[in-house]
Amino acid sequence: MQRVSTIGIVLLALLGLAACGGSSSKATTPTTLLSQTLGSGLDEIHSGDLSLTVDADLHGLKALGGQPISLVASGPFSDRGGLDSFDLSATVTVKGTTVPVGVLATGKAIYIEFAGTYYSLPASASGARPRSALPATGASGAAGLLSRLGIQPLSWLTGAKVVGSATVGGVATEHLTAQVDIAKVVSDVATLASRIGGKKASSLLSGADLSELVSAINSSQIDLYTGTRDHILRELKFAISFTVPPAAQSALDGTTAGSFTIDAQISNLNAPEAAITAPKSPQPLSGLLSGAGKLLGL
Repeated sequence: MQRVSTIGIVLLALLGLAACGGSSSKATTPTTLLSQTLGSGLDEIHSGDLSLTVDADLHGLKALGGQPISLVASGPFSDRGGLDSFDLSATVTVKGTTVPVGVLATGKAIYIEFAGTYYSLPASASGARPRSALPATGASGAAGLLSRLGIQPLSWLTGAKVVGSATVGGVATEHLTAQVDIAKVVSDVATLASRIGGKKASSLLSGADLSELVSAINSSQIDLYTGTRDHILRELKFAISFTVPPAAQSALDGTTAGSFTIDAQISNLNAPEAAITAPKSPQPLSGLLSGAGKLLGL
């Protein structure tokens, strides 16, 4: 399951950050509107509240007993001062058991909250660091961060269409849809793994692995709800389904097929946010790994 879940997790972390704006001129074509939404306008997002829902259904996976996984998270985020921080409270449902969890980042470290206790990730694992520690690109804001990480979300999308309008969080938006070029997504995933985890992480996504992942995808689509006046992303929905080749099913604990859906909303865009600080007396990560497995029956 590692190969497939890697794509889901990375998309979960990148799509949650996606936002943009910066132009009040009317887009004349869907391509122009998409470019304004995911192009240089990404620099315009600095803080807000994120609401995130992720559902995964992995058919045949023995460890889950055929039951789906769901994640519901919400909380503030900020990139003030050139550091990325967020404080997300969430619930995870696995095998019919719902557990409260959380992820908190201060820009210097990342902490996982599980059943009311915080656990600190090692500096080498969290990758939390000032943006000055990442390659320079000349861009700032979310666009600058994604560029430094080798992520080019605009290049992932093809066939953009405006299909209607909707009100999201009290803001009038235009609804766009587009298809996702999975080959470009997994290429960026490989780049991200290399930059954050080094050679060891990048070795998990060899050229053959990436080709296999791409061929396993049945369908993928993205829906964007961008502000009618400012072209700032207010909601993003992503759906992907895949089939596991028979030769790989045993290595993936019996998984035969699956799907992921992600729904991310941003509200209170660029409103003043309270400082996000480190929790008191965090515990070592080893305690989290053993406790979570026992509680979820994995």
